Amino acid sequence: MKFGNASWRRPRAALAGLMGVASVLLGGCVEQATEVAPNLAAVRPPLEKRAGVSLAAATVSIVSVDGAPDELGARFLDALKDAAHGREIVLTDAKAARYLVRGYLSVAAIQDGVEVEYVWDVFGPDKRRAFRLNDVLDIKGAGDDPWAMVSDAALKSVADKSADDLAAFLSQTPEAKPIAEGSAGGSREALSYAATQ
Repeated sequence: MKFGNASWRRPRAALAGLMGVASVLLGGCVEQATEVAPNLAAVRPPLEKRAGVSLAAATVSIVSVDGAPDELGARFLDALKDAAHGREIVLTDAKAARYLVRGYLSVAAIQDGVEVEYVWDVFGPDKRRAFRLNDVLDIKGAGDDPWAMVSDAALKSVADKSADDLAAFLSQTPEAKPIAEGSAGGSREALSYAATQ
């Protein structure tokens, strides 16, 4: 039994193949235009931040960031703290925090640069791991030392993405409470909460 005309199918298959090649070529052009680009192999559905909630009670302590050289790790930690503040994540010491976060950074050489991977293990009040956040970013560059290719702009990109993921996770926790109508916003509430700790 025949299903359709074989000669009609061939041009359609050829067109689909050409479209696939074109999209790969265009995708390469987009990646060439940016210093930091998402690694397409690591794309996963994004964790969505819940709107209209305050993260003030979901306090966090960044216990460690391992994997990177000390000086670069310290710069990354500064960038991460700035990014967390911008997303109304309340950072505090480990004894007062509801969530403890341990991070790990690694790099691997790839063609035309390096691949930076971050992993964040988030531990809940019961000291059990509640969630793992991770992603991979590609950084364009050249050199023998992969870590030397990780610029301050690249560190900021990794810190921003890390803080976005952490804020999205925290917005789903029981401590994330709806912001009362007429409230000035989560940031004032977060600051007053932090001041009482």
